[in-house]
Amino acid sequence: MRRMCRAFLVPPIAGLPAGLLLAIVTVSLSVSLIAQPADSNGPHTRLGYDKAHEITINGTIQEVREAPAGSPVGVHLLVAGEKGAVDAHLGPYLTKDTQDALQAGIPVQIVGAMERVGTKQYLLAREVIFSGRQVKVRSANGFLLQAQMPSARRAGFAAHATESNGGTR
Repeated sequence: MRRMCRAFLVPPIAGLPAGLLLAIVTVSLSVSLIAQPADSNGPHTRLGYDKAHEITINGTIQEVREAPAGSPVGVHLLVAGEKGAVDAHLGPYLTKDTQDALQAGIPVQIVGAMERVGTKQYLLAREVIFSGRQVKVRSANGFLLQAQMPSARRAGFAAHATESNGGTR
């Protein structure tokens, strides 16, 4: 005699309560973790721009440098002002000619908002004025602005891209 093995199939609906329970537990844990208030004494690592607390500093550039480890990415100016030295963050989008024009010893005016990252304070620059130039670094709400290519360069770049792609199709 042959033995027949019967497989008991579980209908798909039987696993539904377990799946729903798992989803509910996961969502409730996620929400409770998000809803936790941040420790105001602990390090603050998210960059935020508070336009309600904008300040203007006048000073002299002491140093132009790339971001040191642990600081916001991009160009930084160390500026000696009336109240001491300030590390001003200008972001990664400055044009090459603007970066070249920023030199130690140049008087500068910076409009921005102070922000703590870890244990250090940075001035998140919104606008930099130096040598008769006004450079917008951030929007009014603090979002970094990407530098625009001059129109002549942009036209040449577009023509080059069309040629290298085999022309228009």
